[in-house]
Amino acid sequence: IDLSKKNILVVGAGKIAGRRIRTLCEFAGHITVVAPDVSAEIRHLSEKYSISVCQRRFDKDDLDGRFLVFAATDDHELNRYIGEECRKRKIPVNVCSDRTLCDFQFPSIVRKDGVVIGVNASGKDHPLVKETRQKLEQLLKPGESEKLYEDS
Repeated sequence: IDLSKKNILVVGAGKIAGRRIRTLCEFAGHITVVAPDVSAEIRHLSEKYSISVCQRRFDKDDLDGRFLVFAATDDHELNRYIGEECRKRKIPVNVCSDRTLCDFQFPSIVRKDGVVIGVNASGKDHPLVKETRQKLEQLLKPGESEKLYEDS
């Protein structure tokens, strides 16, 4: 999916959200982050890329006009609620705390010379995904592979 002109929402601004956002920055046209507390990494990314940061609690109106949503808070009930609201609106959602509530899985990414490889194990085997990504990086000549990746 070409995300370059899509409006993406990430609810949460911790470690998992940061990993998702780091990867999305290279592909997405506009990312909005909503969270009461925002990490220094995400603030830095917002200065470099097209990321709007709303330092506050999530409101269901934040879903208006979104193409994709990532529920990446440390509150499982809030993530579940965001997933339910997205399904009502027919917005694909990735609920980072529960793969059974996801409409799509987020891959681990390897990039080299314009080639993008996504690796995923349906959210079931994160160590295998990481190992596979590392092997792909080695195949693409160690040290030359772009270090943009997402450890699921």
